[in-house]
Amino acid sequence: MAAILSVSSLNELAKQLLEANLSGIRVSGEVRSLVNAASGHRYFTLKDAGAEVRCALFRAQALRIKADFVNGDAVVVSGSISLYAPRGDYQLIVSTVELAGDGQLAALFEALKKKLFAEGLFDAARKRPLPALPQHIVVISSAVGAAIADVIAVLERRLPLARITLFATAVQGEAAAAELTRAVQRITPKSGFDVALIVRGGGSMSDLWAFNDEALARAIIHCPIPVVSGVGHEIDFTMSDFVADVRAATPTAAAELATSITVIDLRQRLAQRHEQLVRVLVAQLNLLGQRLDQAITRLQPMGLQTGHRQRLALELRLTHALRRQWQGKAAPLADLTQRLARVSPARWQQTQQNYLANVRRRLPTAYAQTLHQHRRQLADLKHNLHPDQACDRLIALQQALMHTRQNLHRALLQQQQIKHHHLKTAQNVLQALSPQRVLERGYSVVEGAQGVLTKSRDLTAALAQSPTPLPLTIHFSDGKIGIHAIKKG
Repeated sequence: MAAILSVSSLNELAKQLLEANLSGIRVSGEVRSLVNAASGHRYFTLKDAGAEVRCALFRAQALRIKADFVNGDAVVVSGSISLYAPRGDYQLIVSTVELAGDGQLAALFEALKKKLFAEGLFDAARKRPLPALPQHIVVISSAVGAAIADVIAVLERRLPLARITLFATAVQGEAAAAELTRAVQRITPKSGFDVALIVRGGGSMSDLWAFNDEALARAIIHCPIPVVSGVGHEIDFTMSDFVADVRAATPTAAAELATSITVIDLRQRLAQRHEQLVRVLVAQLNLLGQRLDQAITRLQPMGLQTGHRQRLALELRLTHALRRQWQGKAAPLADLTQRLARVSPARWQQTQQNYLANVRRRLPTAYAQTLHQHRRQLADLKHNLHPDQACDRLIALQQALMHTRQNLHRALLQQQQIKHHHLKTAQNVLQALSPQRVLERGYSVVEGAQGVLTKSRDLTAALAQSPTPLPLTIHFSDGKIGIHAIKKG
């Protein structure tokens, strides 16, 4: 016959069994009924579709937890079961809390970071310097979006002499990591690239997760050329940032770091070299002139005729030497000047405008001249040819005139199509850089009485100075709304 237990004994026995067998467990669920006590303890209920359990997070453990959570958050908690014997109630004593989703990704990120750090892959000693003046830059990124448009624009503005090659890949989703890895592996010592840029715009941790792939990190390590990683915003860090030779805060910053010497710097250096060359030539000319004067002074009076011939010979040798030196220095200078002039955007634009204006100016004149010529030939035929011959010549001239009109029409249409294509390309670039496109991707603009607020401290200062709720206007892609901000007590 089973022993008869008192209620107290039963609860005590249940407490011992639960605490002995349900310690160090992990439970997932949704936070409900969260209470933050004045003592620093936090009490809440962990709930799923079928049940719920009360949880207690005491102050000592709460201070060590970095993840902040509120009602409605999906979390994964670690802890042990405890039973309060006087009432027979049990609860989960929580020791750690992780946000589900990004929380799990953060744990994986830290684990991989520790692994690669232990292998020495983050060491500064293995980081390679970027080339001072790259001639061929490879960019690994999506072919569309504001990030790649910004990068290309910065590279072309700062260093138009450099070639740019794009390896288009996915930068988000399941296939992104593999595509990025293959793109890096395509770079070989024979590819002719000087530096590689891996770039992507901002996003959440899950959006940027492809850049935390271990295979991609190891591909960057073994890349034969220096790699610049510009992924996300300044506060975002990915594994590619840690293993790359240089980490940039943004894609635009990556393009600027890769072009440390700009076309403006080259022009300044060219001007400096030209001045140095002039100074060297003048100094050499003065030195040789002094030597010539000294040689003439040392000549004896009886040898004036011989000294005159020697002076002429020295002057001739000096002229030849200066000409050879000037030609040797002037050729590279002229070559650099011509190369800079050829890649000047202003010159290209002016050339295209002049060409279009010349075509437009010549077409009416050519048409009028051709028409006048045919009319004059027709008049001559009427006076000089037999009626039958005149008729044949008239038909031939009419056909020639029609052919000329068709050629002129086709030439005009072709020029219009070319200029329309250039205009369409410029419109596409402007649309990609349009502020409206930025708003459509989920961003917004906050405007106060003093103008647009770009930093949180501007809003904090405005709230501190305003005794009443501060009127603000928030601009979205489809319109704007007005709100009133108040200072948090």
